[in-house]
Amino acid sequence: MAMGDSETSRRDFLRATAGGTASGAGVLTASGSVAAQASVKPDYGGYLNGANGFNGSTTDLRGQDAVTIEVGAGDGYAFSPAAVWVDPGTTITWEWTGNGGKHNVVGESVEFRSGDPVEEEGYTYEQSFDESGIVTYYCDPHQNLGMLGAVAVGDDIATVEVGGESGPALPGSAKTLGVASGVAMVSTLGLAYFFMKYGGDYGDPEV
Repeated sequence: MAMGDSETSRRDFLRATAGGTASGAGVLTASGSVAAQASVKPDYGGYLNGANGFNGSTTDLRGQDAVTIEVGAGDGYAFSPAAVWVDPGTTITWEWTGNGGKHNVVGESVEFRSGDPVEEEGYTYEQSFDESGIVTYYCDPHQNLGMLGAVAVGDDIATVEVGGESGPALPGSAKTLGVASGVAMVSTLGLAYFFMKYGGDYGDPEV
């Protein structure tokens, strides 16, 4: 092989390896970040088990300054969404649908109360929570019928792995770092193999 051909092969290989490594790192890092965001959900400690309108998922409304929760949704005995995730300080408005009779909103884990039960459609009650935590609440007249709700506030809260057991979640940055380290290792091994196979002698060209 002529020296020019050897140099060209080496350059092509290194260019392809570097490009593949960069693109692979981008895809894996992005995937790692997405997985980290979707890998956990708030842990309500079983409070919402059997709650009307709760299917196990939480409506993530972080980033919004104000959110609305219906009172008397579904068959008239549910909050909708039954579980929301918001930032500290977000204004939460509970709005009555007029269905299911008289309702109110009463804090279970944190003390707050909308007042006496009312039935009026369009009636509203506002509340915000400045500290991170899990806020659970219920409708006083219909608590035994499963009219329960929860608000996850902030990021410093108890979480459970999606489809798994409770436990601390690995931060997205740590997952990204792990993926990046793996990509670097594969790249290094690939380069080592290349130079072991083709050598690094740039002396006289082979005839």
